[in-house]
Amino acid sequence: MSTTNLRKLVGLCFVVLYCALGIPLWYKLTTTYRAPLPIDYIKALHENKLNDIHVVVPVYIKSDTYRFPDIHQAVQMQVNSLLDSQNQTVPWSLQLLPYEEDRFTQSDDQYHVVNLVLDEFVGFSIAYDAKETTVFFDDESVITNDLPFFIAQTLVEHTFELEWNELSEGKMSVHDSMAVSYRPNIHLSISLLTGDGYPVAWEIDSTLREYFTPLRKFLSPLVNFTVDTGILYYNDLNLHTLNDKSNVTWKDLSHAVDLSELLSMNYFSEAGSLNLAIVFPSEQTCSDGLNFIEDSWSSFLIPQWGMLAINKYPLKPRSLLKENYLTPIMYQFATDIFQLLGLKKDSQDLSSPSISIDSFKRLKTLQNIHKAQETLWSLVKLTRSFQTMSIPKEVLSNVTEALNLRLQIVEILNDPLKGGDLLWNNALILSNELVELSETAFFHGDMVQQNFFPQEHKLAVYLPLLGPTTVVTFLGFLRIIKEENPGSKKKVSEKSEPTKKAVEETNEEEEENTTITSD
Repeated sequence: MSTTNLRKLVGLCFVVLYCALGIPLWYKLTTTYRAPLPIDYIKALHENKLNDIHVVVPVYIKSDTYRFPDIHQAVQMQVNSLLDSQNQTVPWSLQLLPYEEDRFTQSDDQYHVVNLVLDEFVGFSIAYDAKETTVFFDDESVITNDLPFFIAQTLVEHTFELEWNELSEGKMSVHDSMAVSYRPNIHLSISLLTGDGYPVAWEIDSTLREYFTPLRKFLSPLVNFTVDTGILYYNDLNLHTLNDKSNVTWKDLSHAVDLSELLSMNYFSEAGSLNLAIVFPSEQTCSDGLNFIEDSWSSFLIPQWGMLAINKYPLKPRSLLKENYLTPIMYQFATDIFQLLGLKKDSQDLSSPSISIDSFKRLKTLQNIHKAQETLWSLVKLTRSFQTMSIPKEVLSNVTEALNLRLQIVEILNDPLKGGDLLWNNALILSNELVELSETAFFHGDMVQQNFFPQEHKLAVYLPLLGPTTVVTFLGFLRIIKEENPGSKKKVSEKSEPTKKAVEETNEEEEENTTITSD
């Protein structure tokens, strides 16, 4: 093989490697990785909202006086009629079932039970500490066949009042201005503030163990509380500025008190927080007490913050706050905490905390599903708007896991036989994980980094390298192609010599013939 052909072959190899390996490799290394998200599925969930969910709550009917073999079927028809009369954001229903002794134990409180009691009047009562509704009926209501409707009306409009009101059309997304945003873990800060610097002690530890620990256990399926306590001196939250007013509301307090120091002194990892502050005025500024406090102390509920317990008179030196003083404050806070968590809308006591918490689990589960769907849809819109944004594999993994969790929750909610406390708790826990996964996917740190390196910057960075390399490679290859082989020139010259000799011999013969003719 000649040197020229070898050079052409080498040049061709360079061009092939440049085009077949170099350019694809450069494109692969510089292209932003975008994991294939299930965009169509997420879009369908967003457009259809919660249409694939139908919450079913099992309710068992128990009658000790009369045997009603088909009472659950008659009540079921009346319940369905009542629920169908209302437009629902999320379809929900009650599954009426006959009471079975084998399913329930003496201490079992997983399912809701309706007790039918024969009496002289018609009425109902809802248990305070159990998931139990007692319906009183007389013989006339049985004869006129009004009992099924009365049971259905009691269950739908009273026992499950929270679902009846909150799941109606357009109400589910309404946020309570008083309640904090729901979080499975909430930090509670209990502070004692005094305007003076006298040493103060309080029996907060024993008070919390006796009066707040049972409440923590009662609310543990819904929210987990972590608690810290502290004493802050020389701080009365500027309450003395309101001493000239006779009637003070929480709106007046929001303009006067300074809660920044309370917020800055507590550091915790939980996303949500509540506060209880017990405040005593300073002896120097309010020696005669606060005029707007009528009794020894008054409580004020601060929206999305907590409760202020403001005392009328300052503390004396070396005071000790005992349990008999702290107990009413803790009881008031235990009552207000239901409103701060969104379990009730006003300051009225809960008629049945057990049933309200059970309903609240279902509502928060649905709200978590809706929140996670909207977060995933926001992720899809974000990735569509910024085509240079990277989508790491971790984001795809979180999205896939979140969608699988959603399917598990929907299966629990839609099954009429899965309505016990354990399963509602499990559904709420899974929905909290669903929200966490969707937010983790949306706020992934690697997604926004590529947006700060646009395409024109890539051109500015790589052109000084790729430009000269491309010019040298292709122009060099063209130059090699145009070169002629020296061996071919030699062969052409060798082939032309016999031709010249033949021409010369022909010319000589013609000259000889011409000479003979002339002679």
